[in-house]
Amino acid sequence: MAHWIAFFAVLLAGFFIEILRGRRFRRWLFVSFVAAVFLAGTVLADYYWQTYDTEVWSGTVSSVDHKEEWDEYHPETTTCTKDSSGEESCTTHEAYWEHHDAKNYIYTTDGGEIKVDNPYENGRSFDDDYPNSDAELAQFFPIGSPSASVHHYVNRVKASYSIFKNKDIDLDLYPDLPAYPDVVYGYTDIPRIVGDVPNKQAAEAYLNQANSLLNKQVDDPDNPGKTRSWKEVNLIFVNLGADKPREYGLALQDKWENGNKNDFIVSFSMDSGGRFQWVYAFSWSETDILKLEVQDLMMGMGPVTDFNDVIYPVAGKVADLFVRKQFADFNYLQIDPSGWAVAVIWVLEMGLILIHAWLAFRRKARVRAAAGGFFLGG
Repeated sequence: MAHWIAFFAVLLAGFFIEILRGRRFRRWLFVSFVAAVFLAGTVLADYYWQTYDTEVWSGTVSSVDHKEEWDEYHPETTTCTKDSSGEESCTTHEAYWEHHDAKNYIYTTDGGEIKVDNPYENGRSFDDDYPNSDAELAQFFPIGSPSASVHHYVNRVKASYSIFKNKDIDLDLYPDLPAYPDVVYGYTDIPRIVGDVPNKQAAEAYLNQANSLLNKQVDDPDNPGKTRSWKEVNLIFVNLGADKPREYGLALQDKWENGNKNDFIVSFSMDSGGRFQWVYAFSWSETDILKLEVQDLMMGMGPVTDFNDVIYPVAGKVADLFVRKQFADFNYLQIDPSGWAVAVIWVLEMGLILIHAWLAFRRKARVRAAAGGFFLGG
């Protein structure tokens, strides 16, 4: 409401300024238009900022494409022009060769086309000499290997998460909570095991495979002839540390704002012997039975020496029970302009009133000065 007050203040103030001083209503219309642009632009930018979010998709490398380097010959050209007097002048550009570097692309079921270089840290960069074929490129990105990518979506819940948060959790008391895992490494890899677990390196590779399988392409019943991701899920495991209370899981839920729309997040505490002290699963999915069964499954395990033994049965539960929440269900949430947006609108609109008044009074002062000079001269 406050942003509308600022806008209508410009309209009313401008109208009275023109009545009192200039009656140049075309100027008032222009100022009103600028005020509307300020209002709409700030509100839209704020809405984008409040609802901008990303989610992680999983898939596989479907193909690779190596384009060899090549040289393009540009023949000699002559360009002639005439000046206003009809005299002609010509410029000749000599023939030359232009080199085009080799290019390498991969295609994934989740991220589409990706231009790539060597994915290995400190590895030799791709150049005209290597790779020289699709087969050589596929040695770096094997067909069918897991892939992951980050995609933007509109998240209205992000702007209104306060109505969903755990009321008894103060995030200031949990400063050591980890960041959400959405950093892409080597073009196709997003590690989704946060914290230490037994046999972590192998477990991360296995979880990537599990996520790719859970998101394999299947026929889309709503769009015949097209495919879609099967479960549309992003499975994440988070070890919050030994001897941490269960409230850490609730705090992580609030820090990550219950995850993104396709996430299924399993937080837990594991002691030095590999036993789960507690497990807390959260997701926007409304299949609560899945969260309970995963928690019971993991709590019933003995000491874990290989985290693959955890991923396999949990991924199976997700495959059987996970149903992604349709975020269109949250369209009822009203997104009001944030405090900073309202402040910006007020500054812009009040500045516009001052400029409008200055222009009107300046013109009136000029008219008076001209009239006063005429009478004094008489």
